[in-house]
Amino acid sequence: MQADKHIHSGVIIDGTGQPGYRGDVFIKDDRIVAIYPAEHEKVREYKAVESIDATGMVVTPGFIDIHTHSDLTLLLDSRGASKVSQGVTTEVVGNCGLSVVDCCGTYKDEIKASSSFLYSHLIDWHWNNYAEYLAEFTNKGISINVGCFIGHGTVRAQVMGYENRKPSETELQRMREVVAEAMQQGALGLSSGLIYNPGVFSERDEIVELAKVAAEYGGIYTTHMRNESDYLLDSIDEALYVAREANIPLQISHLKSTGTRNWGKIKQAIDKIKQARAEGTDVHFDFYPYEASSTNMRYLLPPWVQEGGWELSKAKIQDLELREQMMMEIDQGTSNWLSPARNAGWDRVMIASVKYEKNRFAEGMNVEQYALEIGKKPVEAMLDLLVEEDGAIGMVLFVMSEDDIELAAACELAIIASDGLALAKDGVLSQSKPHPRSYGTFPRALNKYWRERAVFSLETAIHKMTALPAQKLKLDKRGVVQTGYYADIVIFHPELIKDMATFTDPHQYSKGIEAVLVNGKTAYRAGQFLNPKNGMIVKTNSIVERRSVICWRD
Repeated sequence: MQADKHIHSGVIIDGTGQPGYRGDVFIKDDRIVAIYPAEHEKVREYKAVESIDATGMVVTPGFIDIHTHSDLTLLLDSRGASKVSQGVTTEVVGNCGLSVVDCCGTYKDEIKASSSFLYSHLIDWHWNNYAEYLAEFTNKGISINVGCFIGHGTVRAQVMGYENRKPSETELQRMREVVAEAMQQGALGLSSGLIYNPGVFSERDEIVELAKVAAEYGGIYTTHMRNESDYLLDSIDEALYVAREANIPLQISHLKSTGTRNWGKIKQAIDKIKQARAEGTDVHFDFYPYEASSTNMRYLLPPWVQEGGWELSKAKIQDLELREQMMMEIDQGTSNWLSPARNAGWDRVMIASVKYEKNRFAEGMNVEQYALEIGKKPVEAMLDLLVEEDGAIGMVLFVMSEDDIELAAACELAIIASDGLALAKDGVLSQSKPHPRSYGTFPRALNKYWRERAVFSLETAIHKMTALPAQKLKLDKRGVVQTGYYADIVIFHPELIKDMATFTDPHQYSKGIEAVLVNGKTAYRAGQFLNPKNGMIVKTNSIVERRSVICWRD
């Protein structure tokens, strides 16, 4: 029998959590066509065009990054370099309530400038709906797979702008229609970002109504919760409420507890999540193995400042009377708003990226250092920099506890995810000092929590990166090394795999990944990006069946 590729002599860890075994994998076109234990007599029946020696290495399914913000970067660089080099074969975008949907609406510029869409100024954003956006990946060609959520915040902005109020019934119905259209066109579910403008202005029953629509199409609900510090447990309750009321599977995004006074709450959070699951709620969470988060610096502004969009925010910052009020609130917080800057401390807020060259020197500085450099108070320096940079500043917040992260990693409901972007050491995506999670999440999780600390077994680690996210998203024939499944494969050196990216030098590819195959084609081999551009748009099983798309099956 003929095959295109024969991967031999490696230890196959198939993604299910079962023990690994030495074996041979045969691939033809985009599928795995046969798997045999090492030295099985049937191996001799196959002839392959290419033989890949995996001696001393591990062979696993491609890693599925369930929470990313590569919505535009993959359209700028088809390689997906920082991701495929760490073993990622599928990126899931449209997270935190923000998705690339409306191009021609009133709030086009505001949506483009949001925290998720870095590098938006470098791309021709000309699509008018979800289907046209998804078609961009196929038209341009990408070398890893992509799945997409529809973002609640973007839907809300389309329909009712950035106003702090409930939607009318007419507006809510229009939002339902937008979500339904996206689900019909291939969205994996609904995402929310309840700390961001305009999601911060929504109430839970609004989310329930839209989640119900996603549920009708077999989608899931994923949420950047309303609070990840003092009100973490309340926010989990809200997320679970939405899941129960909408009868929809729940994925809690990047579970964390921020601010030193909140360290240790992760145990209570996990206990609450486990209890909900025991009671019948289909809930999981994801985490990344770093003690710092990252988002747009506008997140430091009080909600009333963010109301109405960036242009109104800028006008408020420049109004002397309002500026005094917001500076006091940013430094001290209010009775109903916890200031993220106060929660972290200015010396733990790092300027990661700016839009204009004149302020490039600030990248890598914390706000306290930057303020000292320009001779201003930190809060004043931050506000002035936001105005100078049109609100487009990426930041890193050092606010988490290693003990909490380890507890999250150990939980059987945890999925490993980056919350990062597909970037590159060269070209337009090599700018700034992004969070190193974009380059190192998966090797770091393996190095730190499997090899160094033995938090979980290698088989469990791979399960958290492959079959578990595939099952959560209901992806068709992905996430397991199994006959008939898509040939998304990672081959790595178990004793060498390690992240190299740091906060001061983030554009560094990880070590130990030998080869990455996407849909049967080699996308990365021994440090080289082959860029076959054969990535696919992935959709849920239920969407595939609903739309009568013909799929290869056993």
